[in-house]
Amino acid sequence: MGSQGMGVYQVKITLSGIRPPVWRRLLISPGTSFQDLHRIIKIAMGWRASHLHLFQAADGRLIGDPEEDEDDMMGFRDEARLPVSNVLKREGQAIKYEYDFGDSWEHQVKLEKIMPASDDGQLPRCIRAVRQCPPEDVGGVHGYNEFLNAMQNPAHPEHEGVREWWGGVFDPEFVNLEEINQLLPERDAMFAESDVDALPPTDFCGLSPSQMHELLQSPLHCPSVFKPLINAKTVDQELDTAPILQMAKVLVNELGEKGIRLTGKGYLPLKQVRAMIEAAGEEVVVPFTGYGSVRSEEDILGVQLTRVLLELAGYTRKEKGRLLLKKAAAKRLETKGWLTLYQDMLAITFSEFNWAWRDHYDGLDDIQTVGPFFLWLLAEKGGVWLPVDGCINDILAAFPQLPLSAHPRPYASEEQQTRLALDSRVIRLFRLLGLIELNPERVLFREAAEQRLRRTALFDGVFAKA
Repeated sequence: MGSQGMGVYQVKITLSGIRPPVWRRLLISPGTSFQDLHRIIKIAMGWRASHLHLFQAADGRLIGDPEEDEDDMMGFRDEARLPVSNVLKREGQAIKYEYDFGDSWEHQVKLEKIMPASDDGQLPRCIRAVRQCPPEDVGGVHGYNEFLNAMQNPAHPEHEGVREWWGGVFDPEFVNLEEINQLLPERDAMFAESDVDALPPTDFCGLSPSQMHELLQSPLHCPSVFKPLINAKTVDQELDTAPILQMAKVLVNELGEKGIRLTGKGYLPLKQVRAMIEAAGEEVVVPFTGYGSVRSEEDILGVQLTRVLLELAGYTRKEKGRLLLKKAAAKRLETKGWLTLYQDMLAITFSEFNWAWRDHYDGLDDIQTVGPFFLWLLAEKGGVWLPVDGCINDILAAFPQLPLSAHPRPYASEEQQTRLALDSRVIRLFRLLGLIELNPERVLFREAAEQRLRRTALFDGVFAKA
């Protein structure tokens, strides 16, 4: 496509959060639609275009595919009808482009120069390309950094695994400018053949893609999905049904002013561990890691989880072999009560806590990214007893690419690993948080298909549908 006398835009596309930077410099026609710009960026950067996307102007306007905003909650401007020149009008202006709402790859699209039209080259054209873009589904900026560390260090325990996952050596410096410019003129045919602009074949159980994006980005603050304020009265009445809070109460009360002396390995004494298990119920706490006698806090992941969340939420600290309750935290509890503690632990769970902590299912970091979708499943379906396997099926139907990131193992397929990880990271975690109940609590492996779940009254108080 020529510039047809409209001039030429020189734009720079920079992937945010990556150091050293990954960027492309492109020449495009000012009349290029945002839909076409989306396709140009995909080819220039090297993305497969297998995920959702949107543009955001400096004034907050969202530009995207209206079919991805069916209920018009996001107010998308139609990317197919809006030319780039209607938004980027002056040199130095920039907009944001986001690709893959799970990994959340954000790009800055900056208009560097407006140049006179000329006939000395096809448009669009990439005139500079620096460094290869990250692999798809690697887990965002953090996951990419971990991927590079493992790929570049032969002594890294995950080195062989990531090489096998990627299919060889990954050179972050390599980029083929000639290939980019060979593909750009073919973009219309490429996108028509693959239908990459259509929604992926997923089932979000009633959520629009824009609502899904909001939910995954901020599960505790997504007003288009859940009401922003919890029902404090209901939640306060139901707090003691949350195993995590029952264990936290026992631990905090035992800490008192003097704290608890930890074992030589830094664990809680066995007496304290047993008291926490008794408070929450052995059937609830012990299945989180399996079966066997209780010999140490190390054996009981539910107890460890409670202690870790309290530490991450800023309630406890270690000093000279003792676990202590911070004075500011004690004051916060005294003035605001256990409801505030539960809210803080819940917030930390969905922000800083790593759901794969002490997990042996490698390469499935995306589960934490999509995990908040389970909140919607509970709100939509969880008022009655549901098969646990059925809920996992719903998650896999919404995110069919999840198993692709599992590392190959001889004794379990990628899908089997994903199902097991979803059970330990999502189902068991939500049970300890008091958001679901299980019936029966304990099942043998061969009886797992018989287990049911449903949401709790505590869940209804915290997550009321908008």
